[in-house]
Amino acid sequence: MLTFFLVCLLVGAIAGFLAGLFGIGGGLIIVPILVYLLPMVGVPEPMLMAAALGTSFATIVITGFSSAQRHNKLGNVVWPVVKIIGPVIMISTFISGLFIGKLPKDISSKIFACLVVYMAIKMILSIKPQTVERVLTKTAAVVGGVLIGIASSAAGIGGGGFIVPFLNSRGIDIKKAIGSSAFCGMLLATSGMLSFIIGGWNVEGMPPYSLGYVYFPAVFGITLSSFFTSKLGASAVSKLPVPVLKKAFAIFLICIAINMFIR
Repeated sequence: MLTFFLVCLLVGAIAGFLAGLFGIGGGLIIVPILVYLLPMVGVPEPMLMAAALGTSFATIVITGFSSAQRHNKLGNVVWPVVKIIGPVIMISTFISGLFIGKLPKDISSKIFACLVVYMAIKMILSIKPQTVERVLTKTAAVVGGVLIGIASSAAGIGGGGFIVPFLNSRGIDIKKAIGSSAFCGMLLATSGMLSFIIGGWNVEGMPPYSLGYVYFPAVFGITLSSFFTSKLGASAVSKLPVPVLKKAFAIFLICIAINMFIR
């Protein structure tokens, strides 16, 4: 258990910094590692992916709050956008999460890998200047929010990998897209966590200190460090030039995608 907790602290420190830097929840790192760690504490194979997804969402609630708080102080949250897309994402994440938790591990793992590849491609394309400037309309925000909520539920992430490219491609500055994504990710994760708790409420076989598909010792270990490092990542956003941020985000997603396919 000590080894499990120490690894969670390390994972939280890394995921937290990246969450603040890229406006993601950290699930892209947390989910794959939890898939390897949770069997150490007795999570059965059929429930492994659901437990990793549910636990990931629970950590993102706290990490996302810390990151969003710092981004808000830096003026990187576009509130008119958050007010529209945030509630839509929460509803779609909650509903889809009730079904995602029932999928077999092999299927949900493949969905996760495919979504990461999509995010990598989307971010690479956003580096190239847009020939036609696009504007974020209310309709686009609602449709985008629904799709992002469904995809994020399947991947167990805060949605930043989808939200940041989506907002940036529609004329919102990359730094403000990251800040807005951090806040939306916190809302999304709250909905996702509740969905996986309810979806796994009567499931037998989860280890002690679990609530549904959420394993709280892992949540505590990861967020103990991520709460602080996420603020460091958020502060770094304001100091980095836009092209560097975009390239770093794209490289980060590509590395995650390659790692998922190798495994």
